[in-house]
Amino acid sequence: MEQPNIFRRLRRPAALLSVSAVALGASAGWAQEPPPAPPAYSGPRTQIETVITEAQKVESDVQSTPVALTTVSGAELERTFAQDFRDVAGTAPNVLLQPVGAFQNASAFFIRGAGSADIESAADPGIAVLVDGIYMARTSTALVDFLDVSAVEVLRGPQGTLFGRNAIGGAVLLRHNAPDVNEFGVSGSVLAGKRGRLDMKGTVNVPIVEGVAAFRLAVKSTNFDGFYYNTYDNEKIGGQERLTILPSFRFEGENLDVTLRGEYNRTRDDSFPNVPHNVCETDPALGTAGNDLVITTVTALAGPDVARQFCATEVGKDDFTINHDHFNGFGANFDVWGLTGEVNYNVPDMGTFTYLGNYRDVKEDVYNDFDTTPFDIFNTRRQQWHWQTSHEFRFASEFSDFVDLVLGGYYFKQHYMMEQDGYGIFNVGVPNSGRSNVGRSEQWHDQWSIFGQADWHITDSLTLVTGVRYDSERKDFYHCGVGAADPVTRLCPVNVPGITDATFDSKVDIGDGVGFADGTNKWSNISPKVSLNYQFTDDLFAFASWSRGFRSGGFNGRANFSSTAGPFNEEKADNYEVGVKMDLFDRRLRLNVAAFWTEFSDLQRTIIRPAASGSGGQETVTENAADARSRGIELEMTAIPVEGLTLNGSLGYLDADTLSWCADLNGPLVGTPAGKDNCGTAVNLGAAGVLQPFENAGLEVTQAPKWTTRFAISYEIPVGNAGFLTFAGDWQYRSSLALVAAGFPPGTMDGEVQFNGDRVVARRDAAHIFNANITWREVEDRYKVSFFVKNLTNELYVSTTTNVAGLFNFRQPNEPRHWGVEISFDL
Repeated sequence: MEQPNIFRRLRRPAALLSVSAVALGASAGWAQEPPPAPPAYSGPRTQIETVITEAQKVESDVQSTPVALTTVSGAELERTFAQDFRDVAGTAPNVLLQPVGAFQNASAFFIRGAGSADIESAADPGIAVLVDGIYMARTSTALVDFLDVSAVEVLRGPQGTLFGRNAIGGAVLLRHNAPDVNEFGVSGSVLAGKRGRLDMKGTVNVPIVEGVAAFRLAVKSTNFDGFYYNTYDNEKIGGQERLTILPSFRFEGENLDVTLRGEYNRTRDDSFPNVPHNVCETDPALGTAGNDLVITTVTALAGPDVARQFCATEVGKDDFTINHDHFNGFGANFDVWGLTGEVNYNVPDMGTFTYLGNYRDVKEDVYNDFDTTPFDIFNTRRQQWHWQTSHEFRFASEFSDFVDLVLGGYYFKQHYMMEQDGYGIFNVGVPNSGRSNVGRSEQWHDQWSIFGQADWHITDSLTLVTGVRYDSERKDFYHCGVGAADPVTRLCPVNVPGITDATFDSKVDIGDGVGFADGTNKWSNISPKVSLNYQFTDDLFAFASWSRGFRSGGFNGRANFSSTAGPFNEEKADNYEVGVKMDLFDRRLRLNVAAFWTEFSDLQRTIIRPAASGSGGQETVTENAADARSRGIELEMTAIPVEGLTLNGSLGYLDADTLSWCADLNGPLVGTPAGKDNCGTAVNLGAAGVLQPFENAGLEVTQAPKWTTRFAISYEIPVGNAGFLTFAGDWQYRSSLALVAAGFPPGTMDGEVQFNGDRVVARRDAAHIFNANITWREVEDRYKVSFFVKNLTNELYVSTTTNVAGLFNFRQPNEPRHWGVEISFDL
């Protein structure tokens, strides 16, 4: 009997309806079941390939998908010797992907000026990172090594409808290769480079039952001495020692597709090297007024001549040689393991049901020397334990000729515990005592959501997309600031005079929790999306959309007063966007253009300010301090003008402004700065003083360069019967940007003038980065030999800075010029 019309188009393969498959851009994309591998090269490319994406969790051509997104295929990552997400940032306009200052494994991701750079696990990331469809709840460990990657995707703008929680600024997605049930394969490579770089990786794919089941194993060992030198002992620092293992299994039946993935990572890196960036308004020999506390302390311990070495200097080439304490045991130790399962079941003539589940466990032990001197003034040890689990159920269907549907539900749960020890003079008042102060935080977090999206085909060319997601968040937090926990039991005390302000339990002390039966704090949100798409021709597509983003509220894990511990509320963003995607000249030129306008309300801003209690007399808090607006244009281009020559380019223009920012940036012991207006409600801290918020509109939006530009060129030529040579290079430009959201000094972007006339600023100068490589491959693409150079001109800029409220300041430089040689095979 003939099927009713409503089911005629329901023939989408199960494997193409995975929760996490997303692809984009000028490089080859990916899907849950990778498309058949193209035949081996017979020569250079002459046309731009079709890219299949699942940015909306159903299969579509990227050129007909109403999302501003960029993809870099796994093959392209290999060709550019990408180590982690940092090597992807330059490929996408208005995107910054980099480490958090002093924590090289933690991600500080910003897209269109939205994002976060806070390592504190109580706060949620501003950019969603998903690995094999699994949302990573914390910025920590996000910058792990790339291994056996199918593609990396960058989705710009709020993505809350289909991609889960906290994708207010965008999403970054990584997908690993799935086992191939049809063919045996083995591949590997050895990369040797400057400063002891030695990376070895290998992958084996074994069909257990041909066409039905397969096992895949990928392993990578990373070893590196570090780019920098410790000036105290002339030893290299900033090194890496990592082992990553990714086993996976796949079963593929007529209507059932099951993939299981394991994850294990062992990291024994050096802690991130720091450069002194301290303020010395007064010559240490003449006085201490206006000087950071580190300078005052070093002057007392070793005299002004030594102290001057730790005043900020102009950024120069010597920043590639680092002043850093050589305290034994400094390092970043991580142990990560996880398990992910994905099940796709296709009901013929109906649709596909998908389940995606995960459990992930992380243990961290990180030592840092933040004072950057040879004295034990301010050293820390952060130990964190974290686990998360998530479960997503989804149904996708081409329901009829008129409408396609994606419906689903999502549940997420995590728990983390953090202990932070502070060592040194600032903590206990005894120089070089080695004693510690202890702080502790712990949080339980539950979240669930339901979501759906429908594509309404009004005509063959005109489609209306409507979507909505409802989120419910619940957090329970327990905390005592550094110096308040019991050094023996390592627990927060109860009703101890003098330190109860730094101790709280959200079930008892947080005011907003009162009224809930279970005493917890809750947030909820509805995130809608509407898009109107028009397919003018096969090669010309346009869309206009409105979407809303949401990031959950939370608590302050480094607060020193119960009144500043939170909770802070959710932030929201409304994004308006238009885009055009086109292929021209018989698919030799591809142009994608997007223009956007985003309005942010209740922005969560991190503030480091002086405090009357706690370690070092400072506290770090997040507040709903600001409203902001960003607008801009993004252009991406790929061209193959002649056989073998490929050109790629991107251009991003971003105009981001802080419309209002009401917060106390200079602590309870200082009044409102001259020229500022009071705003908001003052917070009385008792004997510690009063926090009086003041207006800071006009502060630059952090990590929001006005221009981001990239141009890449590659040219492949045959070498007789010996194979092919590819010559490639790229230029990346990023204009200057603000590194500190609260300004420096707090509330301004003026910087501080030192006794010697140097001005200390919290900005990154404009930078040009050039990379180049050459690769030989044999005709069937089985063997390759490559040589590459990154940062060819040895360009130097400030990668990150940390300004800690008159206590100390430090910065980290970018990576200097470095090179490597790689030999690889794929059989």
